[in-house]
Amino acid sequence: MASDEAAPRAIVIIGAGPRGVSLVERLIANAGLAADQPVIIHLVDPAPVGGRVWRPDQPGHLLMNTLCDDATHFTDDSVRCAGPIVPGPTLYGWCRRIADGELEAADPELAAMAASMKPHSHPPRRLLGAYLDWCLRTDLERLPPTMRVVEHRQAAVALRPGPEQVAVELADGTVIDAAAVALATGHVDLVAGDRERHRIDHARDHGRFYGRPTNPIDRDLSDVGAAQPVILRGLGMNFFDYVSLLTEGRGGRFAETEDGLVYRPSGAEPIMMVGSGRGTPYRAKAIFGTMTPKLPHAFLTDEVVERLERRGKIDFRTDLWPLIVKDTLAVYYATLSRVRPDAFAGDPESIMKALRECAWDSAELAETISSAVPDPADRADLAEWDRPLVDRSFPSPEAFRDWWLDDLRRDLAEAGLGLDSPLKVASVMFGQGRTSLRTLVRYGGLLGHSYDAEVDRWYKGFAGSLASGPPARRIAELIALTEAGLVRPVGPGMIIADREDGFLASSAQVLGSEVAAPAFVEAYLPPPDLRTTDDPLLAGLRDAGLARSYLIPDHDQPFDSGAVEVGPEPYRVVGKDGSEQPRIFACGVPLEGLLYGTQLGPIAGTNSRFLRETDAIARAALLTLRAPVVP
Repeated sequence: MASDEAAPRAIVIIGAGPRGVSLVERLIANAGLAADQPVIIHLVDPAPVGGRVWRPDQPGHLLMNTLCDDATHFTDDSVRCAGPIVPGPTLYGWCRRIADGELEAADPELAAMAASMKPHSHPPRRLLGAYLDWCLRTDLERLPPTMRVVEHRQAAVALRPGPEQVAVELADGTVIDAAAVALATGHVDLVAGDRERHRIDHARDHGRFYGRPTNPIDRDLSDVGAAQPVILRGLGMNFFDYVSLLTEGRGGRFAETEDGLVYRPSGAEPIMMVGSGRGTPYRAKAIFGTMTPKLPHAFLTDEVVERLERRGKIDFRTDLWPLIVKDTLAVYYATLSRVRPDAFAGDPESIMKALRECAWDSAELAETISSAVPDPADRADLAEWDRPLVDRSFPSPEAFRDWWLDDLRRDLAEAGLGLDSPLKVASVMFGQGRTSLRTLVRYGGLLGHSYDAEVDRWYKGFAGSLASGPPARRIAELIALTEAGLVRPVGPGMIIADREDGFLASSAQVLGSEVAAPAFVEAYLPPPDLRTTDDPLLAGLRDAGLARSYLIPDHDQPFDSGAVEVGPEPYRVVGKDGSEQPRIFACGVPLEGLLYGTQLGPIAGTNSRFLRETDAIARAALLTLRAPVVP
């Protein structure tokens, strides 16, 4: 059969978030690998382009955690991939084109958002969704005559691999026979565990409201009544989304006054009783007035990372933590010596020398720091940064509220110092330690017990709290809401008990902290876990033995990470028997544990692993088209 008469072959991408849209772009960029074979690319997602998290129809008051000029969809000269480099504007570059009249925005509100952006702004999330939609439409203009794209606004519910094709079943019963399937499903919910099922039943039986962990904009909050108390457990990024949805999302507004930011309520807000294990919200990002600085490592250098990668069997606490601590202390004291030389009684270089010569936890290093910086309040205290409320108690909720407000104000003040805050600059370095993990965690580079206890259950949360918190504006808003009585902190180690009239929140460290509420929301995102996923597609692959969770090797018993196991690049899904599915690929969040930091979007100018991965999958998917279909 001549090539111009060949029947089209299908490639199905499941998920229309940033990775799904990137896969479309990379398929178009690498279209030459299909030769003259006609190709239909099916993009499948019940959400619009942008997916659940970034969909462009969400409220404009929900913000990104990434800076505007960092976010991109396009490959640039830094990306070392096999496919062609196809440059394009970052999110900020796209915003400037709208502001300059080169592009037309979908609506006036979007145009105003775009015009207000600076390179270092934290954009509304809907802005990234609109950007991704524009990127997709722009990518489609480069479609060769042999390619077309079909979008399906529904879910894929099952995959049935055959010898030459994969049958992809959609929610409406449509079946697409695909030469290749790429899973880019992103965050999905988990099946309720025993405790959650009990709470679901308890809330239903007593006419109360219980919100399981999920993406906040997917949670129907209409049963959380105005002026009624609601317990929010979790003080991370999802917490700030819930607070925004329950305040600005209900018609309230913040206003700048001579006394600072104040909140003007609409009357539709609930009273939010908030807490977590740590007891303090994620820390504000610094207001640098420019892009976040990229700081050089003196200890956890590229050479050290390369050596550890070659060696393998890495223990985080032994091999990485000492170097992360030393880098963080070096940056802290270097910044302190620049902005407050009066804090030093001796030569700041004595600390740098001790960092080079002494163990991170040695008495010698501690004594050198104490001698050089006599006031303990001026010293870096990582244990305090991690758990500032350990061993502290408060005689009343009012006393804890006062501490909470003072703590928030201190954090906001530090954020306002920007590059002149030793704490905030050191926090950037502390967070940069995660970059090495994106290299070293891959395919069991860290020992299983170390990844589980030291990375996943400790450092990830600590680094997230310290270095990946909200824009400083969110902390100012939290202060205003606390002062208005709409946010009431419960205390550290918050526990929840079920009662007939709803739920009871309390903290053992705050006397009299018990507070009852008819509504309780778990204000955090569920972790990806193939073992308990609520996604019928992933669960079906698992139950059919076509996918398995990745076991991280250890000295003795491996650790089951719950990550979807894939083979090395180009990331084919591994089945229960250890064989790779030749036509099913996966990328992104479901691989967390086998890989690290999979929630991170592509960052411009950084040789983005995200873009290298989507390029590799797209190229492999196109090469499957060369295999003949057996009738």
